[in-house]
Amino acid sequence: MTTLITLVIPPGGDAGPFNLYSNTDGYTTPFATGISAAALTAGYTSTVVPNGTTIIRVLSTGVCTNYIDITINLITTTTTTSSSSTTTTSTTAVPTTTTTSSSSTSTSTSTSTSTSTSTSTSTSTSTSTSTSSTTTSTTTEPPLVLCATYEATAGLGFINWTDCDGNPATYEYAGGPAYTFCALEDSVSAPGVTINLINTRCGEPVACISYSVTISTGIGNVSWTDCNGDPGFGEVTVSEPLAFCAQEDTPTSSTPGVNITPDGPCEPPLEGCYTITFNPDSECSTSISNVLVSYTECNGDQVINEIIPAVGNTSVCALIGGTGLQPAYACGTGTISFGAPCIQLGLISPTSDSEDACPLPMTITCWISGTGEPNTGDVVYTNVGMTTVFPGDGNFYHLTIQSSTLTFSAQVDSNGVIQGLAAICAP
Repeated sequence: MTTLITLVIPPGGDAGPFNLYSNTDGYTTPFATGISAAALTAGYTSTVVPNGTTIIRVLSTGVCTNYIDITINLITTTTTTSSSSTTTTSTTAVPTTTTTSSSSTSTSTSTSTSTSTSTSTSTSTSTSTSTSSTTTSTTTEPPLVLCATYEATAGLGFINWTDCDGNPATYEYAGGPAYTFCALEDSVSAPGVTINLINTRCGEPVACISYSVTISTGIGNVSWTDCNGDPGFGEVTVSEPLAFCAQEDTPTSSTPGVNITPDGPCEPPLEGCYTITFNPDSECSTSISNVLVSYTECNGDQVINEIIPAVGNTSVCALIGGTGLQPAYACGTGTISFGAPCIQLGLISPTSDSEDACPLPMTITCWISGTGEPNTGDVVYTNVGMTTVFPGDGNFYHLTIQSSTLTFSAQVDSNGVIQGLAAICAP
């Protein structure tokens, strides 16, 4: 059967290429291989999906080896043919007339056809002949179109969409606070503006739940929809449990032995680089006076089985939320608390000046490493995961952080590093 497969890949993701599997054979043999990330994000149509498939597994085979299971939305096409005929014998014959009408047919994920034919014949000595017409009609159910919630978060420009009543709508986004709106699925056009799908429903809040995942043996994969509506993937092992925030009831795993536990509402911070504090209450049985902890540093590097004292507190900066390795005890037990952010939300001007950037408008959302006011040596990033630096040109940019009333003229190099603060701009 023919199926349109679309995958949303988070910015900065390195998934792909992909193999596609069907649940009809237990995801054993791929029916399509080597599909690029670009093809899936644009919408990939496969005509060789095995009949009876209800779940397609999209498995990345490159650097990233996670997968996600996608449930097919079935749309049924019904075709009905009816025919009746009555014939009598006569000395003269009237030409037979056949009329055929049909409606257009569109291809859907699944098609079922039923045909019924009935014929009756009678004979008499009358002097006329009549033949009824044969009519064939085909009807197709329209595809399901969702009314979804979208959010504009960065950039400048006009946003155009079709609202949930089918009417055209327009909004001019000038940066600043996020703008949220409801629109029919795939109807949004916004050149120059960053648009995120945050909910597949409109006007119906979805609970954001904190989940913890463990496995009894081996390695398992988990997929979910995060609280922003984006797909999430993660790997869990016996020594590396997984914790994340996700939309309620979306985490799933097909790996035996994986235990997914909801831990209640997910409280801020949902995602970002924060100060975390390990407070052990029992040591490792194999390491006297020590415990082992794992976490992801704010630059994305994983720290696995780091030894810390079993007495007292140990604080580090680590990524919270997202798909990376979450802070956890690999050996020993204790509590983990969150503190001040180690990276701060801010704004920066898209252009620079060789001397004074204070007059330049700040329209680009950024994240700046460190705590407190920006300092020399801090790094400016364009994403909260700190994987993409702001590409400065060595001149001065106008920047600020969300928690401050001050703005700064700061020299930023091509690696996003603040080389110096030239001035504190007037509030």
